[in-house]
Amino acid sequence: MLTADLLISLGIDLAALDPAPQWTPRDVPGLERLKVRHPCVCCGQPSTVVGAVEAPGFGRRWVDRCTRCLVAMTPRGRSAAPLEDTLDVLRKAVREAELTIPLKIVTDKA
Repeated sequence: MLTADLLISLGIDLAALDPAPQWTPRDVPGLERLKVRHPCVCCGQPSTVVGAVEAPGFGRRWVDRCTRCLVAMTPRGRSAAPLEDTLDVLRKAVREAELTIPLKIVTDKA
């Protein structure tokens, strides 16, 4: 499920998103918005999917995404491995790849 917290964790400025109307059955405003092909909020490519999110302090905002970013942002089932094991593998891969960019791991665990 798309949430304001997810968008913030991805570095998306909620204030920069267009205001969206309240949800309506059949979401006619969303279908109308797709006709314009706004840029994807993640990568800037033309959007193929439109949704809205309640953004605290900003109200309801449009979230335009391309199909690739939609798939990348869609939650999937939990891993069979414990979270710490998965994070250890990810950290090791980052070290082995000698990445010099900061890596931020966001989980739903406190």
